[in-house]
Amino acid sequence: MNQGSNRGYGNPTANISVVIPTANRPETIAQAVEKIFANTVQPYEVIVVDQSQNHLTHDALANLIQANKITYLKDEGSGASRARNIGWKNASGEIIAFTDDDAQVDAQWLENIHRTFAQTHLKIGIVGGKIIPSYEQKNPHWNIPSRWEHLLPAYDQGNDLSLYPEENLPACVNYSIYRSLLEKFSGFDEELGPNKGRKIQIYGEDAELALRLKQSGCSLVYNPNCVVYHPVPLSRQSQSFLNKRLLSEGATYAYMKIKARSNLITDLVALLKSLVRYASLFLAGNRGGELHYLQGKMLILLKYGLLKQRPHSFLKQVCNRGNAVQV
Repeated sequence: MNQGSNRGYGNPTANISVVIPTANRPETIAQAVEKIFANTVQPYEVIVVDQSQNHLTHDALANLIQANKITYLKDEGSGASRARNIGWKNASGEIIAFTDDDAQVDAQWLENIHRTFAQTHLKIGIVGGKIIPSYEQKNPHWNIPSRWEHLLPAYDQGNDLSLYPEENLPACVNYSIYRSLLEKFSGFDEELGPNKGRKIQIYGEDAELALRLKQSGCSLVYNPNCVVYHPVPLSRQSQSFLNKRLLSEGATYAYMKIKARSNLITDLVALLKSLVRYASLFLAGNRGGELHYLQGKMLILLKYGLLKQRPHSFLKQVCNRGNAVQV
């Protein structure tokens, strides 16, 4: 049975399709979708791409599906980048707005996205905004170092409309882009992004696409009024979580450097520098997060840079390449 979203429901913006990838989060996905429909203006459509291993997510969305308020696509593959690509390729809006299955968008999120893209003089590639962490419970015994707060995730570069600075890039929990640019740049790199089939995660699919757009002359625009709230469960409030995440951050950084400009000499030099830094920290008794970051970086430099293995083979990515099915 094919069921799509009821385009024209409420007062639609008529040009924004919202895409949400999801996998095994039935407890949060329905509320994430309802927050989108609670906006001051309505989306053209909402597309949910479900890679869950059971029927619970479909059940959680059943009322929305039956009311034709969303387009529900079941995908037997894995990987957030793959799901996002499936979503935008099935979308009809001029602008594609991505968010997460556990995030909650602000009531004026869509309105502010629409207003930002209307400023055509900016030559906009991507619009991002504030990502505000929300806590149901707080670990009183641990605080994440400010250097790594963006991993919660969290992001705030002030209250003015501005361009993203050189060192920062928009994140997919709050990430809007013209569909035509996704088409032109072939969407997200499916070697990157969260994927349940990998033993080590390589993130950065949002940053990698943003960099390609920026290098082509497009602007990456931060609008402080485009706000998304992201939960930070207790499981993310510990040094063990941070260490695991930093391992992936190091792996991601190395992969993106290799992809941008890789040769045997540069990879070897980068590996040796990381090894020297790692040894220095270790011998000094520093067992902090940077050690794990360097481990991830060296692992990818060795396996993918010097030995030239593909990331999905090295990381044992299990990904069924079947087509998504709309139900």
